[in-house]
Amino acid sequence: MQIKEERLIELVKNHVDISISTSLNDWDNVDCRVYSECTADGYDLFVVTQQKNTPIICEDCYQYDHDLADAVREEIRYGAKTFYIDSDIYNDCYIDDMLLEMFSEYVEDIVEDDDLDITLQEINHLKEEYGITEEVEGADAT
Repeated sequence: MQIKEERLIELVKNHVDISISTSLNDWDNVDCRVYSECTADGYDLFVVTQQKNTPIICEDCYQYDHDLADAVREEIRYGAKTFYIDSDIYNDCYIDDMLLEMFSEYVEDIVEDDDLDITLQEINHLKEEYGITEEVEGADAT
């Protein structure tokens, strides 16, 4: 059995309690916005901000898009739960890859998370694939 990447992404998003939208209709209803703007002289500028109306230029703006996935990850660490991410940025900046990396980091917690909608078959597969073993309480480590 192979678990699809889309399912792993769904599991990690549910585990860290985040949602990501690429719909502009959600602009006013999210904690963090990730989008691009154009400068007066025609250069692209990338914004990752929790500011509703005005981003802080020196903190929220990036000249290059290669750091945006890490910036989104930092926003998750800072407590943002809902995101609007421009669909082109979502695809071009490998947001799914960042979420899969997060899954790998959290996999042990995910298989033990009773609140997730995860099947026993998926749990067993993940334990096998990631080499997760059950720790027995009181077991001697020597």
